[in-house]
Amino acid sequence: MASSKGRQGSAEKSVPHTRIEDESKFEECYRFGAKLGQGTFGIVREATNIKTEQCWAIKAVNKEKAGSSTVKLLEREVSILKRVQHENIIHLEEVFETSKKMYLVMELCERGELADILKVKGQLPEDDVKTVMKKLASAISYLHKNDIVHRDLKLENILVGRNPEDPADTFHIKVTDFGLSVVKDGPGHENMMQAFCGTPMYMSPEIIDNKTYSQQCDVWAMGVIAFMLLVGSPPFKSKDEDSLYELIKKGDMDFSSPLWASISKGAKDCICGMLKVDPAHRLTASEVVDHSWISGQEGQGRTNVLEMMKQFRLNQDMDDDGSAIIGGAADGDAEKPNSAGVESARGGSAGNDTKNKPKVSLGKTTRSPSIPTPNSTLPVQRTPKSGMKTTTPSSKTPTSSKSPSSNRQSSVTNRSPVTSGKSSSGNRTSQTPIKPMLNNNNTPKIKKTEKKV
Repeated sequence: MASSKGRQGSAEKSVPHTRIEDESKFEECYRFGAKLGQGTFGIVREATNIKTEQCWAIKAVNKEKAGSSTVKLLEREVSILKRVQHENIIHLEEVFETSKKMYLVMELCERGELADILKVKGQLPEDDVKTVMKKLASAISYLHKNDIVHRDLKLENILVGRNPEDPADTFHIKVTDFGLSVVKDGPGHENMMQAFCGTPMYMSPEIIDNKTYSQQCDVWAMGVIAFMLLVGSPPFKSKDEDSLYELIKKGDMDFSSPLWASISKGAKDCICGMLKVDPAHRLTASEVVDHSWISGQEGQGRTNVLEMMKQFRLNQDMDDDGSAIIGGAADGDAEKPNSAGVESARGGSAGNDTKNKPKVSLGKTTRSPSIPTPNSTLPVQRTPKSGMKTTTPSSKTPTSSKSPSSNRQSSVTNRSPVTSGKSSSGNRTSQTPIKPMLNNNNTPKIKKTEKKV
């Protein structure tokens, strides 16, 4: 089942935001400790609340150095963190602000970035990856239900901490860094995004193509993350960004490595669903949560609307006795849906051919030129179908024939129509010839029979 939290947290929760004139007052509340990280315009340090002795991570940003553009991104991040509440999304405790700096007091994740853990281990066991992806999909599904798109999901923006309610939980993840995140005004083409941003290795094809895109860009990034956690390397690797972008737009994945031999078919299926080039055919975050590999419930598959429409169309192409209509396109040869009018359709096909690619990854963040870099990175034309072949009057001598291969019997007199029915075995057989109806010129009338599909 998808997350049951619905729109919980869609309204801003109560997060104190205090403006102070003297930074010393802030230091009276918290005692700073070790440095956890540093960016271009700020630093993250461990700190302890003097009154409660509880440890936190404090992100201090120099507003003067950051500039107005970055400050706006910071303010947007704070606004988003104030309105979300999910166990796998970083918690914002309070905010302090002076004329020069802004301090964000957030929960401490002792184990650091998921990227660092992967560097040490090389790759994670499939069960651990399943645990991580289940929590990540739950968090992203929650965000999307609240019209929030992260846009910069990557291993570096997933922190790992301790679960106070379950000490055995070694992968208590937290999605963080909402600097590039946006809040949409709901579904619809008019609310699609256009900004070219994100980290190259995790960017979706529609962003690279400079097309409008939706929250499905986050699902693509999830697919890249799952791939990397399982085998320790990204699905698309190249020597430079341009060739990397071309590989991403093709969407060809390589499962030929020996590392994939021990990985389940369900894991591969889930990754392929997340890495569909066309976002209209890509799994949604909620569908990832419901995927049998994640949920553990066999028989559960994708419920993507376009896939359901395809199956419905195939069912419509079956006649009453369950056999496929002759000359139909139920074999998958029918014209594929044109998804240009679908909100999230972006064209292209999600081929999963296996081709060897050079192994080089690019992990830096590319953002819109107008934004300085802050800290860290479907009507379908149906093919006409007919169950009968079209014939014209012929001067040939009438004959009777029987074809063993098709199990059909035919009796034809002066090309007259015959009554047809079904044999006990279910095959269509011909009966006694009917006296033909003649036109004024004594030529047989051919009664046309149409079969609605």
